[in-house]
Amino acid sequence: MSKKNAMITAALAALASVSGAAATVGVANAQTTATPAPPPPPVTVTTRWNGSPETREEDRRFHINGRFQYDVASTDADCANNTCTGVNESGIRSYARRAFLGVDGRLTEHWRYNVKFDFVLGGAGSAQARADDLYLEYAGEDWSFLIGNHNGISPMEDRDSSLNIPFNERSFLISAGAFGKRPGIGWLTNGGNWSLGAALQSNDTLDTGDTAANGTESYFGIARATWAPIYSQTPEGTTLVHLGVTGRYRDIGDGNGNAIDGAFNYNPGGLSNKQSNNAQVGGFQNDTYLGAEVAVQWNTFGMEAEYGHFENEDIATGPNAGSQLDDASADGYYVDFFWSPTGESRRYNAADGSFGAVTPLRTLGSDGGIGHIMLSARYENLDLTDNGFRITNLATVAANANDRRNELTAYTLGATWVPISHVKFQLNYSSTDVNYLLNDVNHVDNTIDAVTLRTQFDW
Repeated sequence: MSKKNAMITAALAALASVSGAAATVGVANAQTTATPAPPPPPVTVTTRWNGSPETREEDRRFHINGRFQYDVASTDADCANNTCTGVNESGIRSYARRAFLGVDGRLTEHWRYNVKFDFVLGGAGSAQARADDLYLEYAGEDWSFLIGNHNGISPMEDRDSSLNIPFNERSFLISAGAFGKRPGIGWLTNGGNWSLGAALQSNDTLDTGDTAANGTESYFGIARATWAPIYSQTPEGTTLVHLGVTGRYRDIGDGNGNAIDGAFNYNPGGLSNKQSNNAQVGGFQNDTYLGAEVAVQWNTFGMEAEYGHFENEDIATGPNAGSQLDDASADGYYVDFFWSPTGESRRYNAADGSFGAVTPLRTLGSDGGIGHIMLSARYENLDLTDNGFRITNLATVAANANDRRNELTAYTLGATWVPISHVKFQLNYSSTDVNYLLNDVNHVDNTIDAVTLRTQFDW
């Protein structure tokens, strides 16, 4: 082989070697280099209007809520107290009845929350904020578990929000029984037309300033069942028959006289927030409540009523002993009637046997609409005359000032106007008669007339 051919052969071999190595590297790279994963789809965040903006991201929800109620009340009372002495409660007052601000929503499809603060507006330096709703909820398919400050299990009128009750104040039965939101746990299950729930809660509020030195805190257990044997809710109206029962046992606890809350009392609130019935009785260590409820809705016409019976046990020892004479019982009821001349029905929630807000069929300024109008009437009674409510056993005139046993009766007439959703004006006239027994020696009747106008908006 010539020298020239030998050099050409060597060059071709070198090129073949390099080409083979390059091909091998290319194959290796093809085998070891992964295809880039596609970027994840963007998370969609939307906002909808639910009285105020509600943010939605996958299963998560965040909604700002609140309410403001401003009242003007004119009150005229015959007597200031059970002996008709002192300055009478007569005058006109304007005030903020409630001011709430909070958030609600859910962390996942099942985990939900509600946090709301009540701004208690008083005189200079006395305003404060305290918890209203403050709970976490796990919601299953047909049941819920609640922990925190709530009234998930409560009689019908207390279960309804103050935004949606047909009168400016709740009945004597509910206010005297001290129902409301308290810290504890609750469980609720329901079907298409029934609900069943139970709760174990504290009678102490979340801001109670106590320590272990006060012993075991006051508590109560409560259960409620509702059933709607007739229930149809369509855009044209609601046809409903609702039945319910409630049972509650509460106790002041034990240890060191429970100096924080002391004994239980029945203290029926006035039908305006600036009215005092001066009708408080009691001083007992535990009581049992049994209540029954009924509600009927036939399109624009509605009725609801509740009856409750209390049995209480007098305190035998401790700092509150002697504040009432003996064991005692009390009874109360109310009956409401409604009619909407503009054609709306109250909205019923079968999941917990409660009533929600009414949405106007035609809002003010829409197609000549004027909003929702409802006319309402109520009669109620609370009997606190049991002899066991006496503070002393002395049937003397001198003891009259300590004896406030009484029977309250009242009627209320109301007119409600909802020009647009989340705005309400409500006018009530009420007349309350307080009949004091005064140790069976004298009888004094105190008549209290009140006119209240509420302006309310919520979000």
